[in-house]
Amino acid sequence: MVALLITGILAAIAYPAYSRQLQRSRRADALVALTVVMQAQERHRSQSSQYAAALTELPQLRIADLTPHYRVTLTGLGPESSFITGYQATATPLPGGPQASDSTCKRLSVTVEGAMTRYAATGDPGQRGSDTDTTALCWTR
Repeated sequence: MVALLITGILAAIAYPAYSRQLQRSRRADALVALTVVMQAQERHRSQSSQYAAALTELPQLRIADLTPHYRVTLTGLGPESSFITGYQATATPLPGGPQASDSTCKRLSVTVEGAMTRYAATGDPGQRGSDTDTTALCWTR
């Protein structure tokens, strides 16, 4: 009976830690996918006059293989949403997937504009009901 009690206590402690680690691992996959998108975009731009406006224009890229738990999108910059000088790549957890409960890093993005690259993240780590800048928590180096 004591052994069962000890096993139950250890499981109650270990499972949440294991779940958090899985979440961080899947989040790292999304960061890798955004980095791969940046590399593919630079290759595309070296052969054309602007960045790709859709992931389908980057045929060598398989986002679903890199991060099956996130949706990655591209957005142009400026009032015209142009891809001439830059773009923003964003990764958001798929609804209903295991990352949907990741309140710390709800949205990961990288913005490339000219020679400048900005990394950003938003989330609600304190469960307060409003998203804040969580870049330092999500884009650790």
